[in-house]
Amino acid sequence: MTSEPTHALSVVPQSPPKDVSLNDKAYGLLKNEILLCRLEPGVEISEGMLSGRYGLGKAPIRHALGRLRQEKFVTTRGRLGNVVAPITLQDVREVFQLRLLLEVEATRLAAGRVDDKHLRALEDRVSASHATGDTATNEAYREANHALHTYIAEASGNSRLAGMVIALIEQHERIIHFSLRVQNRDLEFHHVHDNLVDELIAGDTAKAAEITEAAIRGSQARIIDAFLSEVSPTKP
Repeated sequence: MTSEPTHALSVVPQSPPKDVSLNDKAYGLLKNEILLCRLEPGVEISEGMLSGRYGLGKAPIRHALGRLRQEKFVTTRGRLGNVVAPITLQDVREVFQLRLLLEVEATRLAAGRVDDKHLRALEDRVSASHATGDTATNEAYREANHALHTYIAEASGNSRLAGMVIALIEQHERIIHFSLRVQNRDLEFHHVHDNLVDELIAGDTAKAAEITEAAIRGSQARIIDAFLSEVSPTKP
């Protein structure tokens, strides 16, 4: 059954601030490397090592580590100090369970609320980064795909829901890159968003939610299969 388009005002993206503090710079650099698994799960990351890696003082590094501990990307392990959080099979299952509960609903709420031109531009950016032939570990693709899904979550009109969905998307990104890094091959994690974008613009809440759920379930099956066949994640 096709749902009627909603008549809420579309969400227009806000321009990001031009000035970035050293704290935010350190946080962004470190988080990006964790999401791309350039800093692999379980690896020790000391303040001194990170300071030299990024050419920043220890104060902003310490601030970044604190934020990432809150987000569960960094943990402490006795005398080892700060460690990139491991990824377990239970982590994978929990992330997908929550995405099915929250992201599907966020997408349903976003239908009919998106800015058509901006959403099309974001989808074009994803397609362009994929068309280069790079694998899913390509930073441009990760950033483009993240921007698209972040905008859809924010278009739901529920800021708390959007925040939770964005956090789950980031956890999902790290899981994907870990699987790809270990297997060293493209597991077809590139997604085509054309149908989803069409339904979001048309305001078809049911179809948008259906497409999102199918995509999440498909990704879940591939990643869990990869973990079971190739990856030996740390047991909880």
